[in-house]
Amino acid sequence: MKTSDAHHSTASCRHLSRRRALQYLGALAFSSVLWGCSPKEARQAIGRAGQVLVDDATDSAVAHIPSTGLDEVDRLVHQQIREMARKIADRWGDERVASPREYVKYTDDYQTRAIVNFDEGVVTVETVRQEQPRMVLEEAIVATLLTPKDPSTVDLLSDEDVTIGAEPFLHGLVLDHQGQPIRYEWRATQYARYLLENAYQHTRQGQRPKHWVSFAMEKDYQNRQQLQFYDSVHKYGGEYRVKTSLIYAVMEAESSFNPYAMSHIPAYGLMQIVPSTAGRDSHRLIYGRDGTPTKEYLFTPEKNIRMGAAYLSILNDRYLAGVRHGLSREYCVIAGYNTGSGNVLRSFDRDRSAALQRINSMSPQQVFDHMVKHLPFEETRNYIQKVVAFQKKYQ
Repeated sequence: MKTSDAHHSTASCRHLSRRRALQYLGALAFSSVLWGCSPKEARQAIGRAGQVLVDDATDSAVAHIPSTGLDEVDRLVHQQIREMARKIADRWGDERVASPREYVKYTDDYQTRAIVNFDEGVVTVETVRQEQPRMVLEEAIVATLLTPKDPSTVDLLSDEDVTIGAEPFLHGLVLDHQGQPIRYEWRATQYARYLLENAYQHTRQGQRPKHWVSFAMEKDYQNRQQLQFYDSVHKYGGEYRVKTSLIYAVMEAESSFNPYAMSHIPAYGLMQIVPSTAGRDSHRLIYGRDGTPTKEYLFTPEKNIRMGAAYLSILNDRYLAGVRHGLSREYCVIAGYNTGSGNVLRSFDRDRSAALQRINSMSPQQVFDHMVKHLPFEETRNYIQKVVAFQKKYQ
C-alpha cells in the first residue's frame, strides 16, 4: 500500500506504480545496504529522499506540515538510516532489515540481530560478535522471545535493546521444547539454553565467524495471528462496509500478518499504510479532518486495520464508484490498493470515462483477466491474483 489517487494525478507519476512513484519522488528511501541494492545506490536513494515522515507530532500539528520538503525530523531520520546502513554493511556484509513479511531487529552495536520470517514461519537469532558468542545469543534469544506485542515500543531503526515485560508478540506462535508457550523470562531462558545445546550453528561471515540458532513457529502460526485481529477486522469491516474476507486477504498479501511490517516507501503495519498519502485519505474519512497518521499510530494493529478498511472503502465508494458490477469493482479495488485506481483505469483506456464504459461492458471474469494481462506492473498483476486466492480462505 499505497498512496492516494490525488498523488497520481501529476503527469510525472502517470506511468509509475504507486510504490515506484513514491520511490522516484523521494519517499523516505532506506539504503540499498538495507533493501537489496548496492551501497552506492543506497546513498543515492537516501540523498533523493524528501518525503515528510513524522513520528511524534500530534494529528493537529501534522495537518499543517507540507507534503514535500525536508523538516528536522526528516533530517534526523535520514542521518539515522545512513549510520545504520554503514554499520550493517561493515558488520554483516549483507542487506537485511525489516520488511513487510520479516521482522528484523539489531542490537549490540549492530552485531546481533533477530529475524522472524512470517512467510516461512522461522525465527533466526544470530551474532557476529566474537567475544562470548553463546552468552550473547542466549540474551538475544530471550529478548526475541519476549519482544512485546506492541510494535510502537520497539525501534527497528536502531540497535536499542528491546524492553521486555509486556505480552510478547511471539506468545503462542512459538512453543518451547516442552510444548509450552513462552510468556516469562525464566521459560525463555530455559528454551534459549536448550536451543544453544541442540540447534547452535556457526560459520564464517566475511572476515569473521557468524553464530546462530534457528527454530520454527507453530505450524498454524498464521491462523493464530489471524485470530488476534478478528475483532478489529469485523468491527471496521462493518463500519466501512468492506468484506472481512477482503480485509484478511489484503492483510495476508501485504504483511503475512506481521504487526511489525515496514517497507522502504515507507509503509507501516499489517495493511502497509503509507502515512502521507493513503494515510491522509483514511484520516480524513475517519476523523473528518486533514491529518497524517504517525508511525506509532500505524504500528497499532487495530488502528492500522481501521485505516486499511477505510481506504478500501474509499477506493470502492469514491475512486472506483463508477464500476457498476460489484465483483468487477471489487477486482478493481484490489488492484487499486496496490497500484492506484488511476493505473487500474488506464489499463482499460487512458480516458477515465472510456475506461469505465469499457469495464462496465465486460463480465467480472473478463475484467479480472484483462487486469492480469494488461496492468502495467508485474507486482500488481501478481497481487490481484494472490488476494483473490487468499480471499477464498476467509469467505
